[in-house]
Amino acid sequence: MSEIENQQARIIEVIPTSEFYFKRGIAAFQKNEMDRAKKYFSRAVTLSKNEEETIFASCQLAICYQHTGNYDESIEILEDLIENSGDIFAESYYFQANNYAFIEDLEQSLVLVEQYLALDPDGDFFEEATELQETLKMELNEF
Repeated sequence: MSEIENQQARIIEVIPTSEFYFKRGIAAFQKNEMDRAKKYFSRAVTLSKNEEETIFASCQLAICYQHTGNYDESIEILEDLIENSGDIFAESYYFQANNYAFIEDLEQSLVLVEQYLALDPDGDFFEEATELQETLKMELNEF
């Protein structure tokens, strides 16, 4: 018997979880592989065991759609997120404001960015949101 025949195959059991697919989605996103990232984030959403996992995976999925110009899909995902968890995850308002700015619905974008700033005045996207708010007000001649 050869040495190869004597070796037993090692099987590593992998139990996919939301976190497993979320990490893969982030890696694909960072490599700008949006189709793969969307698949991973979609799977992460379906395997989510709690609201936090669902929120983060859904948000990343919406951002992937936004990056590929599929604003309708991104808007739909974020609308569900806002309806179910908006006040918990205020960033969803900011991301949604960007969607509406991209499709040139500036009034709706302004409403959403102001909602984000009201809910989370010290949020991670405060500077970006303030800049978006100022730009929208100038465009709408409200500044």
